[in-house]
Amino acid sequence: MKFRFFPSTQTAATTELATARTVFDGQRTEAERAALTSLLYVLLERLPQSNHLQQNVEQLLRTILDATDNLRFIWVGMREVRGTPVAPLAIEGEYVGNDADWSLPESCFDFNAPYSQASLEAINAAPNFHSLFAPWRDHPESCSANSALAIPLRSERSGVRGLMVFYAADIDYFAHLGIAPFRAFCHLVEVMWQHANMLQLLVQKTQVDPLTGLMNRRKTVLALTKAMEHAERTKTPMSILLCRIEGFDKLTDVYGWFDADQILATFAKNVAGQMGAEVSAGRWTGVEFIYLLAGLDRDEALVSANTLQQHLHTQTIRVQNWSIRLSVSIGIATLSPQSNGLDDLIFQANQNMLSQAI
Repeated sequence: MKFRFFPSTQTAATTELATARTVFDGQRTEAERAALTSLLYVLLERLPQSNHLQQNVEQLLRTILDATDNLRFIWVGMREVRGTPVAPLAIEGEYVGNDADWSLPESCFDFNAPYSQASLEAINAAPNFHSLFAPWRDHPESCSANSALAIPLRSERSGVRGLMVFYAADIDYFAHLGIAPFRAFCHLVEVMWQHANMLQLLVQKTQVDPLTGLMNRRKTVLALTKAMEHAERTKTPMSILLCRIEGFDKLTDVYGWFDADQILATFAKNVAGQMGAEVSAGRWTGVEFIYLLAGLDRDEALVSANTLQQHLHTQTIRVQNWSIRLSVSIGIATLSPQSNGLDDLIFQANQNMLSQAI
């Protein structure tokens, strides 16, 4: 397996690769460079603005491939968790039909600078073949590419690595063209990546309560409304628990706002852990929390409420050097044919607060 790393001197290809080389003269080089430069300006003007990263990148790759006959295949991959299989985010061009099952070699992401690789050497001799030509591992006869160029993608998120790989028919294509045009295409992917991350953060800020990490009120309303519509459409039960911390103003007076916020955050984490990941939790007001019990009727919701009540009765909240037992009221409401929307469901939960706060 042959690797050529950039930057490198522009020397002729090695003798053993000469048989795979086609003529790529100066005129063809300048025409190709001009075409790629022109394409870059077009892409800058038409940079996708949607928040769907995969679709945007796929569109970018298709546009690049449509602009030249010399590139055969392009893929973009991103690795967030080390040690797990990496599937391509986007793949376009001439590749084998089993690409849906293709996992990228993790070693591809271990490079911090662009590098190129020559063709399918030793592919049959290496059962654990890890190279940029992995897409053709099982079907080398269908590979029409003779050279690959891999360029790492930068991410603002710690631990996240990306890679964009171009495949050309001519083995000297990247050596003649240089990597500048392909770096530019990678910068566009990075912009899309950053744009998608920024939109994700903005969406998170509009849906998540910053103190507790639970759904905020807006998101809770949407989740409850959707769950009610689903329950009515499928004729399945649905209940909610409304938990209220009693006398919280006194805690604020005693411990101050900062520690009172920590008490709230610890309480929310404690209850969410007790309820389980399948239960959606939201902060309804400053001291009220709603837990969505999809698929549970009133009797089942009552069991959940009693279990939570017993748990809270034995638990204390530890903040600084204090151990605090909160007074919590729990209300149950179950969707019924007589329910008149979300306001009515919340009203029922308030009316059904357990008579004695714990």
